[in-house]
Amino acid sequence: MSNLIRFIRDVSSHQLEVIRDDGLYRHLRFSRPNTNAYYFDIVTWPGYLTVTGDMGTWTFSRIADMFQFFAAERQSFEVNPGYWSEKFESGTGRSRHDTPCYEFDGDAFDKGIREWLESYLADCEDEDDADTAKEAVRELTGNGFRDEKDAYYALNDAFLPHNVSSYDISEGMGSNMKYSHHYLWICYAIVWGIERYNNIKLVSKAMDTFLNFLPVHAAIREVHHG
Repeated sequence: MSNLIRFIRDVSSHQLEVIRDDGLYRHLRFSRPNTNAYYFDIVTWPGYLTVTGDMGTWTFSRIADMFQFFAAERQSFEVNPGYWSEKFESGTGRSRHDTPCYEFDGDAFDKGIREWLESYLADCEDEDDADTAKEAVRELTGNGFRDEKDAYYALNDAFLPHNVSSYDISEGMGSNMKYSHHYLWICYAIVWGIERYNNIKLVSKAMDTFLNFLPVHAAIREVHHG
């Protein structure tokens, strides 16, 4: 199940409660009636937007009106997780990847190890070295590693052919990080929540216009029938 489909399922019956709506100071709550399952709040103040709830607390900072930053000229559910992760307030001294925006991808690690083996066997002329490499890959893959350190500790401890370095293998694989499920859920929650809020504002504005027009319309009718 994709992250988007899962998000849509999670919020399918959510309702919006506007707790505060004062310019750049907003507090919106999205939740199902009679339950807090998958609820989330969006809170803004000049220069910041925070989402808090069942998926944790996430704060982003870029421009004065963060609704404009996240939603300007975007289609429904259109997100930019790479750029937005750079605006996540991860705390002092933390790197871009040392944040909950990313998580280790065990499947990508397994794929990288198998690709290395395929490349190694293509040039390997020693049968014993080939068997050693195959056995090492068999032990390294399929473990469902959820942590980058665990995966690379296992690679470093693996019994490899004498002419193979675990460092070279890991460097050849590149990054095995992916956007975390919680982070992508939050990205969808932001754009979906802002769209719900904007739709309510549009409906409210249209209703105000309609109600203001009624007295004028009644007066015109009275003149015509006078």
